[in-house]
Amino acid sequence: MGLLAAIFDLNGTLVDDIAYHYQAWCSLADRHDFAMSAAIFQSFNGQKNEDIFPKLLGGSTDAARMEALAREKEELYRELYRPHLAPAQGIEPLLQRLRARGVALAVASSAPIENRDMVIDGLGWRATFDLVVANEGLRGKPAPDIFRAASEKLRVPPRSCLVFEDAENGVLAARAGGFACVGVTTNVDAQVLRGAGAVITVPHFDALPDDLDALVG
Repeated sequence: MGLLAAIFDLNGTLVDDIAYHYQAWCSLADRHDFAMSAAIFQSFNGQKNEDIFPKLLGGSTDAARMEALAREKEELYRELYRPHLAPAQGIEPLLQRLRARGVALAVASSAPIENRDMVIDGLGWRATFDLVVANEGLRGKPAPDIFRAASEKLRVPPRSCLVFEDAENGVLAARAGGFACVGVTTNVDAQVLRGAGAVITVPHFDALPDDLDALVG
């Protein structure tokens, strides 16, 4: 059947913004006295805030406190990244190329709605993508729920979808759902993403092979 749908993670994939997320997490950790490092950050990168905070704060956390901390962190991120908002290298030509051949396009993101809107509307992508799937009400990555939801809504089986991800948790989620996954090495080493199951890794979208159909099925 070949490639019928492309499903993109948002942060670190469609936009190269992970450094700003990390900076926001470090600022939040300093303000509220919990540990943060590059290794800790990568352990939860790609997951939902509701899954992250209990790990950072040592077990079950009051829902109101988690919500307040998540809101503070995401406001920090948007303040930091908004002046630098830009599409990832090579993504615009890729989206045009896929759209021209009739491939369905979806965003599947753990990001809160305010972050998704900032990027998608800020870059004029609202009409570019056929679908934006969030994981509210779904298990977070590395569970495959968000990619399966995108596949089901697009009515394209996983074997004909190609997922693009930058995080180890995201690649694990794609592979758990039966999807071929391209690892984009914006913030994680290629070896880590290949170890998680990426079929190939690229530093940016300009480095993709011409034959994407060969990666699925």
